[in-house]
Amino acid sequence: MAYVTQRVVRLVRPRLFPGRCWAGLLLCLGWVSGCTGFQQVVPAPLVYEEQSAEILKIVPLGTPKERAVRQLNEAGISGEFSSSPSIYYCDLWERESGNRWHLNVALLFNEKGELYKTKPAQADVTWETAKEAAATQQGPSESLY
Repeated sequence: MAYVTQRVVRLVRPRLFPGRCWAGLLLCLGWVSGCTGFQQVVPAPLVYEEQSAEILKIVPLGTPKERAVRQLNEAGISGEFSSSPSIYYCDLWERESGNRWHLNVALLFNEKGELYKTKPAQADVTWETAKEAAATQQGPSESLY
């Protein structure tokens, strides 16, 4: 009876991929990802000021919003507007070399819909010691009177 029970379990729950098939599947997936040229997204090797300057070469200040987004997309830069249509966050730059850079630039548009300023998309966070923090908060002692 135990033999029959074991056979029933095998028939009801067949193995989808035997052990040797997993290796073949992983090799296939590795080959496909290599052939598609899948590139990892890395932080841009440029600091914010350099990223901003490069973007402003593509879309100078005063560029209308729709044209700016179109020109950025043509240059391989993608992004999205925030909840406010006056801030466009540049997220990813797909370079001609195949490199994919994560950007840290937000474009600000005025009420006319023209680009007027850039700013960092993310806050710059740094660590400082307690001594450095105390020195920063004290600052120079000047009298207001």
